[in-house]
Amino acid sequence: MNKISYIKAKTKYLYFFMLIGLGFLWTGAAYIAQAYRILNLFNGGKVNLLVCGAYYICQAAGIGAVGLLFAKRKAIAGGRLLPLSASVISLVCTAWSLFTPLLTVVIATGALLNLAIGALSGCYLTRLAINIPARRRGLVFGAAYAFGSIGTWLLSLPMGGRFLWHGSSFYAIVSLATLSLFFLQHLPPLPAIESPKYLQSGPNLKAIWLASAVLFLLSMENMLGFAFPLRSAAGNIYIEFTRIFYAAGLIIAGLVSDKDRRLGAICCLAALAFPFTALALGGSVAGETLIWILAYLFLGFFSVYRILLFSDISGKSRQPSLAVFGLMVGRLGEAAGTYGTDLFTGTPLVVLSGAVFVLLIGLFFPLYQMLYNSVTNLEEAEKHRQLEYANRFSLSAREQEIFNYIVLGMSNTEIADTLFITESTVKFHVGNIFKKTGFGGRLELIANYKLGNWL
Repeated sequence: MNKISYIKAKTKYLYFFMLIGLGFLWTGAAYIAQAYRILNLFNGGKVNLLVCGAYYICQAAGIGAVGLLFAKRKAIAGGRLLPLSASVISLVCTAWSLFTPLLTVVIATGALLNLAIGALSGCYLTRLAINIPARRRGLVFGAAYAFGSIGTWLLSLPMGGRFLWHGSSFYAIVSLATLSLFFLQHLPPLPAIESPKYLQSGPNLKAIWLASAVLFLLSMENMLGFAFPLRSAAGNIYIEFTRIFYAAGLIIAGLVSDKDRRLGAICCLAALAFPFTALALGGSVAGETLIWILAYLFLGFFSVYRILLFSDISGKSRQPSLAVFGLMVGRLGEAAGTYGTDLFTGTPLVVLSGAVFVLLIGLFFPLYQMLYNSVTNLEEAEKHRQLEYANRFSLSAREQEIFNYIVLGMSNTEIADTLFITESTVKFHVGNIFKKTGFGGRLELIANYKLGNWL
């Protein structure tokens, strides 16, 4: 392992962890402060419908706009100007919301704030899919989200836990946003994204629709299930209590998902069963509390999975615009769940949640089969084919490893980062591969391998 390449790779992971983590931290604080401002001005019971319903739809619109821009104008969407503009708009809207006495202005600027937050989230999550390799993506996102979650809670602690209720919190938000903008100034240029001509046949539309439906229902079920009333443990579950376990769950989910996407997906589905279990343990304080702790631990798998699912689809199809779909449909699902909890309570809420869960199961396993089981068989066949190719041209173990990455469409820089070796070392081995196979370029090599002309 080359020490310089190792340090470069670690620095890149740390950079995106800080960029995304700080983004979640200050925009999360701004979102909460603006919601509290509405509560200060309006005591109605429908505030949650606005904050977790309409505003989540606004975030989904902002996220979708970024995805569309990446599809049409990658250079603009992937540069610094878009996230910088979204950050400035977010800060202006936060200031306006916190200091105006007019409820209508607070609500209107809140809608624009959430559009901007959605756009900023879309920018960072697309960069996550583009710049971070799949085997590190879960940990980088999980740790960044955990950092933002714990940081938002710590920021709320002053003034007896009501700091974000006060207008003075704006200055703390500005300070964090300024630090975030410092990291944004060092955003690397958008790397060249190769055409999928020799790599993939393009995104599977059936998989995209099925994945979107699953994530919508997952997010809806999450909102419905966690609205179940705690009966025995109601006085024992506090926000600081849950934040710690949720943050731990995010990091664990990132580690597990990077090792095995299939296990991460199953754990995500398992998270949604905990509210039903807690409901069944209504007479036990200890049992209900334990189930709720486990629920928040496993909730990390839900948050990580809905980002990784479309990040992976985006990476494999070489279409960065798809990376935002997970969070976008997730926000829409959360909005639907919020409206569901307003329309249904008690037993009808449990029945509705159960019906959504059954429908979710019916869609989840076909998606699982499509994305993971079939892929496992294909991967085994591909590994055998690559081994045959390596033996046919007497490639060394390292040359075969690099050849496998070439077939995936990775550049020399990406291969160097993945294997923690220098780019010059990669070039040396690539040159040897060309000599042994008789080809002078990547496209010829990949086409020969894919078409099977060497068999």
